[in-house]
Amino acid sequence: IKKSKREGVLFMKKKKTILAAAVLLLMLAVGGAIAYFTDTDTKTNTFTIGNVDITLTEDGWDALEDANDNDIPDAAEDMMPGESVTKDPLINNVSTKNPAYVFAKVEVPCTTIVAPATTSEELFTYTTNAGWTELSTAAVACTSGGTATHVYYYGTGGTLTTLAKASSASTPTSTSNPLFSTITLRGTLKGNEGLTGQKQVVVTGYGIQTEGLTSTAPADVWANFN
Repeated sequence: IKKSKREGVLFMKKKKTILAAAVLLLMLAVGGAIAYFTDTDTKTNTFTIGNVDITLTEDGWDALEDANDNDIPDAAEDMMPGESVTKDPLINNVSTKNPAYVFAKVEVPCTTIVAPATTSEELFTYTTNAGWTELSTAAVACTSGGTATHVYYYGTGGTLTTLAKASSASTPTSTSNPLFSTITLRGTLKGNEGLTGQKQVVVTGYGIQTEGLTSTAPADVWANFN
């Protein structure tokens, strides 16, 4: 029995529809079975932090006799103009982790000199030892009744000297020389030129790491402390 032309067209459309549905089902079946390859990895980095650790010591000063037990050596009591006393500040690097660059700041009391002209002058003087250089850009001149400030770096010729890290906490590496060895009360003083009462000379040590600095010029390194 011959099918009509219309029936043939309908049959072909139905066949195509069934085929398309079958393809779609196959695609869905395959798609549902897909598993993607994935991977992760983690790396944890461990760091230890170093440190800068300095001490300022004055072995010569500390060894002076103090009969009055008032933390003022006998040699530093009732001083006369022109008289000197042992004072030997030096800086030790006691860090076992890192080397360091070091500086020392000295603050000296000033007094008013009335003759031959009225001026403000430092009451004490000293001579720095080899290995230390004054950072003149950091100096502060005497003010009446105030203090004068001097800053020194450990090094010469614009180059800082490295203090090696300590081999152990009990064996620090120190500067090769104290900043100075003695300090002297100014000579040519008169009775009304600041000779009464206690006067203090303050020495402060500073230490900073040697690595990672943007500049190792002494003035630039000192600026980090400010």
